[in-house]
Amino acid sequence: MTFRKIRIILLLLILAMVAGMTYWESMLVRGWLRPLEVSIYAVNGDGSEASASYIAQLTDESFQEIAAFFDQQAARHRLKKLPPARIKLAGEIRQAPPAPPNGERDVLSSLIWSLKMRYYAFQTTPFWENMGRIRLFVVYHQGEDGKPLQHSLGLRKGLVGVVHVFSKTEQRAQNNIVITHELLHTLGASDKYDAQGQPVYPDGFAHPDQGERYPQHVAEIMAGRIAVRPDRAIIPTNLEVCAVGSKTAYEIGW
Repeated sequence: MTFRKIRIILLLLILAMVAGMTYWESMLVRGWLRPLEVSIYAVNGDGSEASASYIAQLTDESFQEIAAFFDQQAARHRLKKLPPARIKLAGEIRQAPPAPPNGERDVLSSLIWSLKMRYYAFQTTPFWENMGRIRLFVVYHQGEDGKPLQHSLGLRKGLVGVVHVFSKTEQRAQNNIVITHELLHTLGASDKYDAQGQPVYPDGFAHPDQGERYPQHVAEIMAGRIAVRPDRAIIPTNLEVCAVGSKTAYEIGW
């Protein structure tokens, strides 16, 4: 057997092992046989002192409303009683995650970025410690008024996500909404808003069966906004006015 054939066989074995491990991890997490475990890694996205100071004061407690949201919503959907979700701040990472492809994402560019992202996670975080855990790289920016941050992404394959948020105390509650949204993407949930950012009926409505369709008073977390009119939706102020709808619950295995 030639060296080239041996190298190809080894590569195929590695790919098979990675695929098998990815499938096992996904089934372990989405099977809900154990508490949800999430490691959050903070990244200074703009290199500013203000963002560095904001990251320095973060603790596990900064993200506990996300854990409480999962526990509350799981109970709503009659998931059997599990120990509380565990969301911990695992540390700060100096290296920025790979940038997603610009413009329209075709299958190849998305696949390449996905592989780069998973390699980045492997390089920058402990491997065995994070087996069966979701890893979220939360990138903090001071940002500019009226200018949106880079789009956040959550990957079901690899159980990793990149979340861009503001390093401002007044934005903490809404940051946690964005983090929760991307966390649900890693569990298999899909977006439920249209090209204009309007929640789609019925899946993007927290309570689609209420007497009147509008106004809604709670945001379906994967729609990200509260539908108050057919042409208007407002951003929720915190996770207390968000909910996991029936379609999202089905997608994540609840």
